[in-house]
Amino acid sequence: MIRNFEAYLTERKLIQTCPLSALADTRLGIDLPHYLRHLLSSPATREPLVATTGGQPLAITSLIEADLRSLEKLRIKPVFVCPGLPLAKRPPGKNGVDTPRENGIKREAWENYEEGKVDETVKLLEGTVWTEQRDLFRLVLRIFRHRSVEFIVAPYLTSAQLVYLQKHQHGYIHSIYGSHEALLYTNSTVDRLILSLDLSASTLKFVNKAQVLKDLGNLSEDQFLDIALLSGSELTPSFPPFVPGGWRAVFDAVKGFKSGVTAISPFLNDPAVKELGYPDLFVRARCAIKFSFVLTAEEGRCTPLPLSLPQQHSQHHSHSQHQPHQSIVSASEIPNDLHEVFSNRLPDEIYFQISRGLVSPQLIGWLTSGMIVEQPPLDNGESTEFRRFIQEVITEGNTSPRCTALALVSSVLNPTFWGKKPVLAYYYFNTPTSNSPPNARIVGRPVPHNDKQTLALIDRCVGWHVPCLIVEEELRRQNSSTIDFALCLGATSEEQYAARTRRPKVPSSAVSSNDKDREKESKDGSAHLKPLEKKDEIVTNVIWRFLDIRGFFNQNHTHGTLAQALHTGIKASRVNDKFQEPLYLALELIRAGVLHGDLWSGKAWSGGPSFGTDSEKASMLLVMRVLSIVPLTFKNQQWSGPLSRELLVFNSFLKSLSRSLRHLLEAVSLHMLLRNEARRVREDFLDISLSLPFQTDVNTGFGILVKVYLDATIAIYGNAVQAGEEGSDEAKEAKKEALEVVEDNFVGIKNARAEVERGFRFWDAVLAAVRSLAASQSRKTPNNVDIQKHVVDQFEAADKWLRPMLPTAP
Repeated sequence: MIRNFEAYLTERKLIQTCPLSALADTRLGIDLPHYLRHLLSSPATREPLVATTGGQPLAITSLIEADLRSLEKLRIKPVFVCPGLPLAKRPPGKNGVDTPRENGIKREAWENYEEGKVDETVKLLEGTVWTEQRDLFRLVLRIFRHRSVEFIVAPYLTSAQLVYLQKHQHGYIHSIYGSHEALLYTNSTVDRLILSLDLSASTLKFVNKAQVLKDLGNLSEDQFLDIALLSGSELTPSFPPFVPGGWRAVFDAVKGFKSGVTAISPFLNDPAVKELGYPDLFVRARCAIKFSFVLTAEEGRCTPLPLSLPQQHSQHHSHSQHQPHQSIVSASEIPNDLHEVFSNRLPDEIYFQISRGLVSPQLIGWLTSGMIVEQPPLDNGESTEFRRFIQEVITEGNTSPRCTALALVSSVLNPTFWGKKPVLAYYYFNTPTSNSPPNARIVGRPVPHNDKQTLALIDRCVGWHVPCLIVEEELRRQNSSTIDFALCLGATSEEQYAARTRRPKVPSSAVSSNDKDREKESKDGSAHLKPLEKKDEIVTNVIWRFLDIRGFFNQNHTHGTLAQALHTGIKASRVNDKFQEPLYLALELIRAGVLHGDLWSGKAWSGGPSFGTDSEKASMLLVMRVLSIVPLTFKNQQWSGPLSRELLVFNSFLKSLSRSLRHLLEAVSLHMLLRNEARRVREDFLDISLSLPFQTDVNTGFGILVKVYLDATIAIYGNAVQAGEEGSDEAKEAKKEALEVVEDNFVGIKNARAEVERGFRFWDAVLAAVRSLAASQSRKTPNNVDIQKHVVDQFEAADKWLRPMLPTAP
């Protein structure tokens, strides 16, 4: 959005209103970030307590579906455009990663909550959107798939793709609902832009660009572009010397100096301008608008917008009343250094796979930008344990998910270029100190995606090429209809079954996505492997490869200790409880040494255990953390219940792990396709993506639910129920009343009583997996995963403490 532009439009009465029926029987292009920003910030739909619970807004799915139903009733066909790859940019400065303002708001909000000032807590959090839109990407695409809604992920800027779709000779969309940036394109100008939709009142508000330019004194479109960028937009911050004067100061400067470049030239030595490197930012943003890349409809190629539209169409839509005809841009006029503005060129196939939702733009963006920017989590990430976890376990380790995902992607593009391209991680806790120079940059830490140990994982995983015949046979044998962890583990649980999945291993470096190199594949032993065709066999092989990369299998495809533990936990749980992904996450957290009953950095946060001795509190804390891995079944309404800062700290570990594992799964699927191990030309990219694990993030709800139940049981009974007392009338009555307390305090949960019981079944499944790990370690099984003895002891002690207080006595 252009800063202060909406206020200017309102003041000058340039915003017009008309009924939504004017769009009946048309196709409406919708800028997804703009639409989500409205949902997440509108007073009627925002959920400020997401900042304290983690996870995703609980009501957002129902809100989106309600809007889609409303558009359908109005006979308006929505076409959503999602954001693509990030633009090239300089390494972040000291204010580019850390978020001191937001951190301060969260600290103050928690202080208010801990003092019992709940209303003040909510008011403090209402002014900021706490949900990252990219965290909603899979959720939104799942809704689109369910309701057959058209969408496309842009190569880079959503506004450019929307302009292309509207100005194309076939008119793929008839109007645009999006951000102000859609008005800035000069060679394919948008006549009208819808600023907002009021579906309840069936009205819309729009602005006419010709009227805006006329009101500004018949400015040229280039001058309007400069004013927008200097005022502050999605591409540029506000030009510091003009901030006090606002929109008027920018307008006067550009009007007087004739252009933005000359308007900023007198201020090049301004400290704030130098710190931002503003002239460079400004020129890059201008190029990003004027030569923005779009994905063409006919050929699926990624080309600059000026070259993507027929000449006569551009001439026909150029400004005639207030502006001279825009000159047509030829290929020779396109700058040859646009890779410095966008990114180095990727194969068109990659842009297309991104556009259909197979792979997240964030993953590819890490490679193209050469940067992973880690901002503080919702709990501010102050513990040393989390900082070590995000740096060593998630990002920089040779076998870490992010590092491995980057290696998978780079190995199938152009290994001589992308494989050697450095990727640096910039962490919020490595920002320059207050004594650093004003323009100090953060020192990035290298992510070793071309390390020999990392590449060895990739060579190992390509040994999985199991055809559909075996997959279908396993589905029948296991009486299953779902491709998931349980099926993949069951198909390798015994040597006779694992043997069927083994295939000759082909070195990753031997196969390329280039046409010329494919001719060599027969010499490397891979040409005889028929590419996988069906979605189910692709998904199954992706999961097998993923598990192998994460160290769950031995080299002969039999179960390692982690696979044995996961399989044990799954067999100890009910199918309908849907514990497979939470069990997997629990094992990863145990391996990383962050799932235990100890305090973070020796500090107890609010919302932790309330009663008992230190050992009893450690047991309760462990139970709370374990159960908070499981998603609760919520109603479509905002969170209403107690909060736990203690569990929010743990949730940061959980979210960073699940997100990184999701990226790894996407990298495995992309790697398989570009190696020609699966049919590349297909229409089910989104179906493949939505069939893979780790689609959404979990909040702290389940841990809070079990804490309330256990606290109530202890308070009513007068103490923790001890072994041998669980059958007494007093204990039974205490547990019964505790369940009633839960039902009264968690009205936003579907069947809170049943959820409590389901949560304790998950505890049993995790305990079975932990005991499996401990048994493997005692047997000194080859390639076993170390689990610290004191962690095993904590689980056993917690189970002994918990067992008498279960709702249903054993």
